[in-house]
Amino acid sequence: MKNFILCILVVLATTIELRAQTSDFEKIAKNGLYIEFYTIRHAFSSGLVSINYERIVGNKRKTALRVGAYPDFRSTLSLPVTLTWITSPLKKHHFEYGLGLVFRYERFQGKSYYDMPAAMFPIMYRYQRSRGLFFRGGVNLFYSWPALASPSFCLGYKF
Repeated sequence: MKNFILCILVVLATTIELRAQTSDFEKIAKNGLYIEFYTIRHAFSSGLVSINYERIVGNKRKTALRVGAYPDFRSTLSLPVTLTWITSPLKKHHFEYGLGLVFRYERFQGKSYYDMPAAMFPIMYRYQRSRGLFFRGGVNLFYSWPALASPSFCLGYKF
């Protein structure tokens, strides 16, 4: 009888612990809006700012899908789409890395031009809490012609 009661207590303790961990991940906001400031202009757009929407996916809140708009406010619009992974989502300090594509659209002398997408590899430091303001800073590696490392920093809001 003692072994049976002990087994039930172990199962209950394990279940309570698993629920506590799940609820901690559920506190992390899934949506984010941020502005990214590039310090070096590149061939994909002569703008310096992108506006981005980010959606955190998965139960552990480690994977983020980002879609943005990167205009030069004249003739070019670039659309970055990235998939990133965030380390230790329950903590405040993170390393973020990922991969993606940058699609470029240009309107010139009444004609539209679409370039072959460039590969993008973000490598970032991220400071965030489960909700509210967050900061990112690091390098976006663009692989096209020419390849370029563009330092950037971001300020955003998670909700």
